[in-house]
Amino acid sequence: MRSAWVAVTLLAACASAPREEPPAPPLPERAGVDTVVAARAEGVDFRAVGAAFILNIYREERITLAWGDQNFSFPKPEPILPRWNGEIYETSDGRYALRVEIRRASCAGADGDTWPARVTVILDDEMLEGCGRSF
Repeated sequence: MRSAWVAVTLLAACASAPREEPPAPPLPERAGVDTVVAARAEGVDFRAVGAAFILNIYREERITLAWGDQNFSFPKPEPILPRWNGEIYETSDGRYALRVEIRRASCAGADGDTWPARVTVILDDEMLEGCGRSF
């Protein structure tokens, strides 16, 4: 009987009140500072950067291109899978035609970083080249 009493006393001493869970953190606090976190939060699936452009391919059905002081938005088609490792997107917004060629090959960016993809963007007759990565 005494051993049962000791066991109950020890178990009672080990039990404590449940700890209160901290609240969940808000959407990434660094979203406004870290460009990768911000892009993921916005739904960007792939980003390419060149000397004068930024191209975003979103998980949802759109592709955006910021080139100089102009911004373009296109519907996102299914990619064409060429023989080389990568994808090609061909789309139009009714005024402009866009072709994006993504080659999964190392690319040295203007920032000195090495990116995992080479990207060629053709907007009507203008060809832009840069580097890109998936998120």
